[in-house]
Amino acid sequence: MQFLVLTKAGNTIMPPQVTLQLVRQTYELVLEKREPRIKQAFPFAGERAGAFIVEVGSAEELSDVISDLPFSGIVDVTIHPLTTVEQSLKIIKKAEQRVAQMAPAMGR
Repeated sequence: MQFLVLTKAGNTIMPPQVTLQLVRQTYELVLEKREPRIKQAFPFAGERAGAFIVEVGSAEELSDVISDLPFSGIVDVTIHPLTTVEQSLKIIKKAEQRVAQMAPAMGR
């Protein structure tokens, strides 16, 4: 399963030099591909935030990946499971069929 993991700088009482070091260590880990389950990383321009695409087999495994990131203790995390466009299209087509079946009943 793939997940979109959004990160945003949280409130911390750590000195700025420590915070910067943790962020640098996280990005070095990603660039050096030391965590192969992180497929992509996208820092947001002009923001202290970003996103990762993480591919894992379970929620527990995802939790392990996130908690092992050096900056995990200083960022707020939001997680979204991802699907494919094909799967979404399949769901939309099923919904259209259900609506079409309801249309005659609604016309009474």
